[in-house]
Amino acid sequence: MLIFNPKAGKMQAKNNLFTLIDLFTKNNYEITTFPTQYSRHAVTIVKEKASHFDIIICCGGDGTLNEVVSGLMQQPSKVLLGYIPTGTTNDLATSLNISKDIYEAANDIINGKAYLYDIGSLNDKFFTYIAAFGAFTKVPYTTPQKFKNAVGRLSYFLEGVKHLTEIKSYHLKIECDDQVIEDDFVFGSITNSTSIAGFLKLNSDDVILNDGLFEVLLIKSSNNPIDLTNIVMGLLKQNYDKKKVLFFRTGNIKITSLVEIPWCLDGENSGEKKQVQITNITKSITFMLNK
Repeated sequence: MLIFNPKAGKMQAKNNLFTLIDLFTKNNYEITTFPTQYSRHAVTIVKEKASHFDIIICCGGDGTLNEVVSGLMQQPSKVLLGYIPTGTTNDLATSLNISKDIYEAANDIINGKAYLYDIGSLNDKFFTYIAAFGAFTKVPYTTPQKFKNAVGRLSYFLEGVKHLTEIKSYHLKIECDDQVIEDDFVFGSITNSTSIAGFLKLNSDDVILNDGLFEVLLIKSSNNPIDLTNIVMGLLKQNYDKKKVLFFRTGNIKITSLVEIPWCLDGENSGEKKQVQITNITKSITFMLNK
């Protein structure tokens, strides 16, 4: 099964569809294609049809992959997953070392090996690599698709500038393992990835994608915008201000707020919530990778 988002990135999937089908057919694959028609369509396709196939090939961006994975997580049969990234940032592809060249990525699926990967759940929803709240998390889903297609990752930066005056502080109670943290924060991310929005990088030597643990990053509030700028610049250089930035690993985390907080899952709007329970579902998806 080949699921593709015809609008992802610069429409690479749509423009190269025949060549991809030809490549897989020449390697003894019987391909059935499903172009997504609307938001969350891939979830429905996978839930209803995945059990009839040996492998699902997802061709799209982080949002399309999230939909495919969400469908697989609601499927009793564990079907192999191949990923051909054609979106704007393709953060998970970076972490999994998947080529951004669609033909190379396709060949890696054909010749690849099974790799078990952790998936996250936030209440009743799933995410492949990041759950986040706070500063700039609206940017991925408020940036117009045409703008993304035209200027790529730069579009997120330009859109982010528009949201500088909207940064809010949230008083949170955070519970994980044997610790309880209570403080004011402007940003938080729970990730299973070495790349966030294509800009922020975590040390690949420290991130294991199937160890049952998330990397948690929390930025405390500051009354001085210059401080926040310096903190972000430090993160880009992997130089954390330990007084303002908390970084730790956990497999389960509960976050409670007195007010509704907007959450973002894999770059897509996930609604506002006062309390979330985030859990690592270890080794729950099997990718075909050139590893």
